[in-house]
Amino acid sequence: MRIKACSILALALCAGAALCAGVDDVKIPAIYTVPHELDCLLEAGHIQGACCSEKAIYLSHSHGILKIGWDGKLIRQVKAPDHLGDSAYADGKIYGAFVIRNKALRKDGKKGLVRVWDEDLNVLREAWFDEALDGIAVIGDTVYVGVDRWGPDKHDGCCVKRLTKDLLDRGNVDLDLGYQIHYGVQTMATDGTDLFLGNYGGTSRVAKSLTNPVKVKLNCAEGFGLVPKSVSKCDTPVFFVVKALGGNMQGWRKDPVNNPPQIRINFYTYSGGAFNNVTVLDKTEKR
Repeated sequence: MRIKACSILALALCAGAALCAGVDDVKIPAIYTVPHELDCLLEAGHIQGACCSEKAIYLSHSHGILKIGWDGKLIRQVKAPDHLGDSAYADGKIYGAFVIRNKALRKDGKKGLVRVWDEDLNVLREAWFDEALDGIAVIGDTVYVGVDRWGPDKHDGCCVKRLTKDLLDRGNVDLDLGYQIHYGVQTMATDGTDLFLGNYGGTSRVAKSLTNPVKVKLNCAEGFGLVPKSVSKCDTPVFFVVKALGGNMQGWRKDPVNNPPQIRINFYTYSGGAFNNVTVLDKTEKR
């Protein structure tokens, strides 16, 4: 079991040290959460989505949202109604996309919810929608949210809803990703120019106009996002990706004492239209 919480990344940040000079030099140590600090996942299942700010990483799950530091330590956790599928950070706010599966918790029969928190996870506003929602990102003045019309069956097509930052509906756009997926978009991220859609079936880069989808190689079904340059210390765009350790919820639930829920944050550079894993693992980690 991995018990060390700090990382070279955190130490480098504290010292103000640069981690890379160019794309070929990038090597970033993985960040590990602290064993038993995320034991809420024994009930909630697994991480559904993620985003980050300069100060913290936010991990959403079926029962709420977690705020952890760049050293992996838990800062705060709050509960949320039902399935919080993904989160996005923009301008000091966290946006979350929900599907409310429990009919008793729905508002006027609506099952889609977008909620906005401040950086300390205090609720600021929310809006309800008819569709099941999952996957969320913000570019400029537009909030993009994945719409699930299909459920678990494999299907062609993908749907993305556009909202204003005040959560007013600007309509849906249908996409043909060129491959089949399950459910709707699971996770979203952006480099500020394009959207990246993580699906059960593949990951695509899409223009913010929701055109020209291109499949890219990246497994990010449990959350990913762009790392601020002030954190990565790198001119090359760097994304983080959530990786569950210990067999994910199947392993955690079998032996929660010795194999508690634990998350590793991996790092990828994005250059030339491709993601490259630049994560340095702790030598003590069990493979």
